[in-house]
Amino acid sequence: MKITWYTKIIVLFMVVGMGFYYYQIANAEERPVTAVYVEAWRNPEEVKLSEKKVDIALIAFAKLDGTDIVFDKDKNVDAEIRANIKRMKELNKDTKFVLAVGGYGVDGFSDAALDGNRYVFTENIMSTVKELDLDGVDIDWEYPAHDAWGTQKSRPEDTKNFTSLMKELREKLNMLPHQERGYLLTFAAGAQEWYFDLVELDKLMKYVDYINVMAYDLTGKWSPVTGYNANLYIDKYNHAEHSVDQVMQGFISRNVDSKKILLGIPSYSYGWKQVKIKEGKPFVSGKPIDIDKVDLSYKAIQEKYLNKNGYKRFFDEKAKAAYLYNGDTFISYEDEEALEAKVQYIRNHQLGGVMVWEYHRDADDGIINYLAEQLNKEQDE
Repeated sequence: MKITWYTKIIVLFMVVGMGFYYYQIANAEERPVTAVYVEAWRNPEEVKLSEKKVDIALIAFAKLDGTDIVFDKDKNVDAEIRANIKRMKELNKDTKFVLAVGGYGVDGFSDAALDGNRYVFTENIMSTVKELDLDGVDIDWEYPAHDAWGTQKSRPEDTKNFTSLMKELREKLNMLPHQERGYLLTFAAGAQEWYFDLVELDKLMKYVDYINVMAYDLTGKWSPVTGYNANLYIDKYNHAEHSVDQVMQGFISRNVDSKKILLGIPSYSYGWKQVKIKEGKPFVSGKPIDIDKVDLSYKAIQEKYLNKNGYKRFFDEKAKAAYLYNGDTFISYEDEEALEAKVQYIRNHQLGGVMVWEYHRDADDGIINYLAEQLNKEQDE
């Protein structure tokens, strides 16, 4: 059979395309990735993901409406948000855009993932991926088989249904055209020990590219005693009940591929008022600050608190955690020294990279910039 020049050219393009695809995969594996959650409704002109060398943007959040997904139930607002995402993607061509579905307190997963509903649910997710020309799906089900402290419906079979949901999403992502893009499938994972009993990690690992581990909120506004939001290790006073290291080891000890783990880092802080620290011990009673009413984002920390208004910075060398204190108010936050320790931890344990919540809580030259620069260093040098 005679092979035409046209056929040869087509084959050549296919070979070159696949070669580029595998080059991208190999190149990506050389260094940890930087993934960042970005709220979909934000002004796209203010989102500088590619400029900051962000690898993956997790676009938050599409919500559940039965088996359908919407950004807003108001059709006009929903259309505006979808246009926002398209524009955001146009402005950040070097960043993969992944559809994040769900979020804390979002109900509906338990019903949508049932055997009789799951096909339509996954079809609707894929329809949005195709409509917005996105690079994958992130499922933020917080949490399967757990009612999230009364905020959502749950049932015991959520555990296996979650696995089936991720399996079907992977199968459908694999059927999309332009596979050289390397479509991503990820999910947000809890940091609590009980979380491991609610998901089938061994089965899930067959289908997902990354787990976005929410390794923060180790203490917060619910606590009457000061503490650290995301300490890497336990402090020298053994006050902290949890640490980021414990969370990471929980996944690694269960044979999760470390290169699929993204270490979650918060760009927000927790604080307490009426705090009287004695003898340098930072863990004392105080009145929690409601961070829904008082801005303690990293952006606000830089603008209003760091070396301002009597605040002094302190660093817990053992816990690898920073805090601010002005004689009355204690603020647990992330800074470069704490982040440096986490970057080194990621390298030492060969983790997949970082996930940051959330883009607009960060300063222009803040957490995201620092992490991306540090995680890109080995490749650049």
